[in-house]
Amino acid sequence: MHDPWIENVTLKPATTPVTVLPPDPATTVVWRMTHAGESDVLIAGPRTQAAYHVTKDLPVCVRLRLRPGRVMALVGTPADELVDRTVPLQDLIGQPALSLAEQLVAYQDRPGRAAEVLGDFLVGRLPRHLPDRLDLVSNAVTELTARRVDEAAATLGVSERYMRRVFRQAVGVSPKHFARIARVRSVIGRANKSWADTAAYAGYADQSHLIADFRALMGVTPRAFAAGKVPLSSC
Repeated sequence: MHDPWIENVTLKPATTPVTVLPPDPATTVVWRMTHAGESDVLIAGPRTQAAYHVTKDLPVCVRLRLRPGRVMALVGTPADELVDRTVPLQDLIGQPALSLAEQLVAYQDRPGRAAEVLGDFLVGRLPRHLPDRLDLVSNAVTELTARRVDEAAATLGVSERYMRRVFRQAVGVSPKHFARIARVRSVIGRANKSWADTAAYAGYADQSHLIADFRALMGVTPRAFAAGKVPLSSC
């Protein structure tokens, strides 16, 4: 499905008692239905810190995780205006979002097809002339997984200041915070392993650096997270 634009698709609602939402530099488009038949499409912007809440009982919930830096081309809103926010798609594009939510009801028993319809709708909104910065942002995302911000900028042939400004608008977070989030996300599945080994695996200087960064972004230590001791949101 639309690989240049959509990174992955989740078709089922969460089944665990607690929904864990790690920090995420990507924007996600969500279609959900309630048992009462209400249908809406939401835009969940980049998350700078983890969130934890009691899982809602939804019969249908389809999530399209956009590739970082792609949301502005798809819905016309800079990512830095969506950071740590979840808003109805209607607020961004108006009536077409309501029509889309109504159309998707017909696919409540076919979530895979619903994801295709939602993806086609988004890609169908692309402007004829795409922003020139798309390639720069995509390359920066790749470079920042292994390089410092200044090294990534030098590799891409732009100033560090320019890359920071373009990256923040397109992705929603600074290049430095993007790299922090990427490291912490790589640790999540290994939170119950040796901290020293995990620190080396994720590229941290040492285990104390890992623990401090994990706690800052996840709200708990790796040990507490692995034990399921997380702070539930009141909302």
